Amino acid sequence: MKKGLTTSVLLALSALLGLAILGTDNNLWTSEPSHAYGLILFVVIDIVGIGLIMWKGSRNLLMLGGAWGFVFALIMVSDIWSGAASALGWTPAQFATYLFGLGYYDSQHIAFLFPALFAVNLLVGIVGFLESRRK
Repeated sequence: MKKGLTTSVLLALSALLGLAILGTDNNLWTSEPSHAYGLILFVVIDIVGIGLIMWKGSRNLLMLGGAWGFVFALIMVSDIWSGAASALGWTPAQFATYLFGLGYYDSQHIAFLFPALFAVNLLVGIVGFLESRRK
């Protein structure tokens, strides 16, 4: 199996989940369009990462991919304290429930996409670092 294949597959899943959020989360576009544009950038970074890892598959690129996964996940958690909560008129705790609460429902978003994207990016971080150590 090609070195970096699993990291690349996870990055592809991250990009697909990001696109799904962009296509279905109306709250994102109406309340915080700057976050939507940021997510577009993150999807582009995922795609570029796939290309670089599949092309070269070097230890450094896999470590960079792993670091990107952790940074992406950290940025997602930081959204709880961003202006998006106040833009919706919510407290950070209510916004955290909205983002990560699988049972939270409104007609403006699909509840499981954000936690799935978060989990996938944690896996990108872990797997990227593990694959970078493989010979």
